[in-house]
Amino acid sequence: MLRTASSLAKPGPWSVRAAAASPRHVSVQIRSHHALRLVRTSPSRNRRERGGPCSFAIIDASQGRYFSAARPSSSMATPPFRRLVEALKSSGETCTIVESSCGGLISSSLMSVPGSSQVYFGGTVAYNTKKSGKLLCGDDGLHQRLVSISSNASKAGDVNDASLDLGAEDLSEETKQYIRAKVQWTQETALAYCKHLQTDFAISEGGATGPTFRPKGLDRGFAVLAVAGRKTKGGPVEMLAQKVCLSSHADRELNMRLFADSAAELCLDAMGAADPSSVQTTQQRAHTDFGAGTEEGLFLDRSSHIRDTPEMEEMYHRPDALHVILRGTGEVLFATPNELALPTLKDLTDQGDINAEEALKRRTFLGRLGASKTPVFAVFLPKDANCDGNGGYYFAYTRPHAPKLVPVHNELALTATAYANWQKTHQFCCVCGSPLEFIHGGTCARCSNGKHMHWPRQDPSIIVLVASPTHALLARSPRHPPYLYTALAGFIEAGETIESATAREVHEEVGVDIDRNSIQYVSSQPWPFPRSFMIGMSASPSLELAPFNIDTNEIVDAKWYEKEVVYQAARDTDQMGAVLERQVVEKKQASGEWSGILLVPSKGILARTLIDNWLESP
Repeated sequence: MLRTASSLAKPGPWSVRAAAASPRHVSVQIRSHHALRLVRTSPSRNRRERGGPCSFAIIDASQGRYFSAARPSSSMATPPFRRLVEALKSSGETCTIVESSCGGLISSSLMSVPGSSQVYFGGTVAYNTKKSGKLLCGDDGLHQRLVSISSNASKAGDVNDASLDLGAEDLSEETKQYIRAKVQWTQETALAYCKHLQTDFAISEGGATGPTFRPKGLDRGFAVLAVAGRKTKGGPVEMLAQKVCLSSHADRELNMRLFADSAAELCLDAMGAADPSSVQTTQQRAHTDFGAGTEEGLFLDRSSHIRDTPEMEEMYHRPDALHVILRGTGEVLFATPNELALPTLKDLTDQGDINAEEALKRRTFLGRLGASKTPVFAVFLPKDANCDGNGGYYFAYTRPHAPKLVPVHNELALTATAYANWQKTHQFCCVCGSPLEFIHGGTCARCSNGKHMHWPRQDPSIIVLVASPTHALLARSPRHPPYLYTALAGFIEAGETIESATAREVHEEVGVDIDRNSIQYVSSQPWPFPRSFMIGMSASPSLELAPFNIDTNEIVDAKWYEKEVVYQAARDTDQMGAVLERQVVEKKQASGEWSGILLVPSKGILARTLIDNWLESP
């Protein structure tokens, strides 16, 4: 069940999408104050055109709802704040912060990032509105308005109840009125602070974190976040984004961390709403239209119907054709941790930075992007090719880093990798032994005698999280570092159903029997390392906390982990980065930033999807 709420102070014809946030989230689209639609979205930030709509997202901080003992990481410089400082520095912009229930954590998290003094000059903690008048920029009018809002929460009439949509929540009317008042409070303070301090952006937070609450019937934390700013340099200050975060627990420290990180993410999203260039560095140059890969309607059209037509030849010569660059079969060229470098044909031929003349002749067609139907090709370079430093681009291993990419870029990276592996391992016809030539844009192989055709294959595999409501079975394979545990996986054998393969693999690898009636499909993911297709399942054990009989050829260790422990491991993983790369974790361990014993796969990997679904379940 969604535990979310949102509102803008006044109704209007806004089209609203979700901001990225660490907790699970959904988006709201407000066509008018009479109609509101909720849709689940992926956790990637949307870029918007200059002067675009106010971004009003809602999130569910329910990942922490089960536990009071789980503690956030000791590092205040969390990834959202590192990204925020980097974006502000790159754009030469500044921000200020006024917060209430987060108690200064938003400010201190931003200040803990090196270089933050260039973008942040100070802010305010206004924990008690009535007594904080002298802290509020010396603005007596602002203080009076805020006191009036706080004292008359039941009269928060400017907040659109239909948009707030708290009817489905088991909240008292007093609690709903309190949240409505915070919606107004954060708008007033964000606008006033941005004007008074003459910053480009102002973040405002107001709510309640626990463990005790003033409104009758409120037993879990919430925060209203708002960002005000200028859509153009020197332009008027206006509301850019607002978010209502409703948690499912009363752990003060955990709620403060969740709400602070959400505030940073919301500001990043607001920067995109005000001016897309403000969240771009010079490395993210020519491809704004395809950069985020999350705009409505943008997807990879594989265009299989044109692969053997004259139109295919024309696309090879389009100067605006984009290219996914692979080095060997294991690395891909990145522009940022979240986006691929997608140089055009003109980039590659004019600059000559990438020695790819021969590779360009053997480009593989991946499909077309967007309404403009811009063709996208894969270029396969030798393993020793070097173009690091060209335009800030860099090669990184696809397996650990592709999950961090925005969805369309992730699909492009995995598709290109799949073709690279297939072409490398299929040089001769498996029927007659004749050499193969690649046709149809590199997506099909034909033997030289012209008798046989071949296409890429994917090997179906199951991956399953076996769990009870309180414990999950996680295991470590020999290829994983000692701290990384994940779900069980294995290939589906010939003539075998998905359900039978799920039960067989669990029994073979750890000796645990599962309840076959509990097996459910969750999601799927291509995993071209070298050619697997993962089918994600969930299942319950026949016996809770059943003992293990581990196949040591497949599994090094397996354990039943409590939900609280897995939750903390997931949070640590999100702050760590690409945990499949040992050096990433070893660096954190050496610096003392992480001293834990358990990590799980990163977001974007199917195993993590299974884990997150379980963490969010009752």
